[in-house]
Amino acid sequence: MMSMFPVVMFLFALLFSSVAAAQTPPPGVPFDASKHPNPIVTFVEEKDFKLVTYDKAKADAGIELLGLSQDEGKRGSVELADGRLAKNMPILNFRTDVTFYPVVRQKFRLANGSDLILYSFRFPKVTLPREYARKILNEAAIEKKKKPSEMRFGGTAPEQLEIRGARGLLFDKDGQITVYWQEEGVGHVAMASLERQELFRVVDDLL
Repeated sequence: MMSMFPVVMFLFALLFSSVAAAQTPPPGVPFDASKHPNPIVTFVEEKDFKLVTYDKAKADAGIELLGLSQDEGKRGSVELADGRLAKNMPILNFRTDVTFYPVVRQKFRLANGSDLILYSFRFPKVTLPREYARKILNEAAIEKKKKPSEMRFGGTAPEQLEIRGARGLLFDKDGQITVYWQEEGVGHVAMASLERQELFRVVDDLL
């Protein structure tokens, strides 16, 4: 009789390689929908965002902000959540210092009347070798817990897909789609209640 252990290990490796092939999610606490804006950005809370000017958000975050053409939509507001240093943050069975950078939230009203929310941030700095940190973060993202509320994404498994020419993650819950991808060390999360193909088209048109 074949042992189940190799089969379980194979399935875990398959799942791990699938997530690892997508963009590495940033470190963060388990997603809590009552506190966090989305399953990716769990290192700040809703209450942390403050209205700021476009120039201040860009300067404080230290990144170039994406936007939409006038034909596609109009920016309604810009908010900023400050970064912080998390000392001895637990990730799997490790503890490490993590530098979280400010998160910019832009809210757009699209030409079709729908809303688009875009989060942008420099990828957090983990005090571990780069490739090792990537492996640990990918593994932490799929770590199983007894309670879904203790899991990185709150028990919701993301889909993998290509977005803006990069591998990304997609969450679909109650008609709201959340996509995550990285460009040149900057993480982006777009959220909207749109059909998938329409959201992909809008995200592809970000400038």
